[in-house]
Amino acid sequence: MENHSPIHTRPAELLQRLIQFDTTNPPGNEAACIQYIRGLLTNAGIDSTILAKDPNRPNLVARIKGQGMTNPILLYGHVDVVTTENQQWEHPPFEGKLVDGFIWGRGALDMKGGVAMMVAAFLRAHAEGVQPPGDIILAIVSDEEVGGDFGTKYLVQEHAELFKDVRYALGEFGGFTLQIGKKRDRRETNLLDESNRTRAGRSWFDTCAGWRDGNAGRCVEEIG
Repeated sequence: MENHSPIHTRPAELLQRLIQFDTTNPPGNEAACIQYIRGLLTNAGIDSTILAKDPNRPNLVARIKGQGMTNPILLYGHVDVVTTENQQWEHPPFEGKLVDGFIWGRGALDMKGGVAMMVAAFLRAHAEGVQPPGDIILAIVSDEEVGGDFGTKYLVQEHAELFKDVRYALGEFGGFTLQIGKKRDRRETNLLDESNRTRAGRSWFDTCAGWRDGNAGRCVEEIG
């Protein structure tokens, strides 16, 4: 039976739909995915702007007007994903299957899951008539995985006025279960983000002798 409740009340279904767009970068081809999101905003009565260096690599910007009491806040995320070439998947990477309470697919974590949450929150704020102290800006971009020339770099260089006075932004985030060896580590882990630290102020990988010695194999053995 078809569910007619607002899509912002069904973020898991929204994520499944986003995964079903193959936005592997390169080449990207994010247009259909971006247009889908734009359609959701349009159906909800929210205006949006499409900005593109290449028509096949568009970016979307929308805004909920605030009371002008404080600076705008920016929600931004990317819809392109890395390749699945020569990889074995337990479930097809572009079907967005829900299995045992988990949604499977390329981009579920990086970062269509985040985009689904941002879009759902943005739609909900509009639907509930939220009047935030400052504007809420939503930016959904292309080309994060390969340099950003068609995405954030293009927006900043050519359309910086859209983000005037923004002081804070919510973007890509880490913190998820990581399987290493035979153990599942549930601490917030992001190998490329030094902001994820233990209480001692050091990345938890620093506590592994193998990692300190530059031998990742030893580190996996220690953890596993």
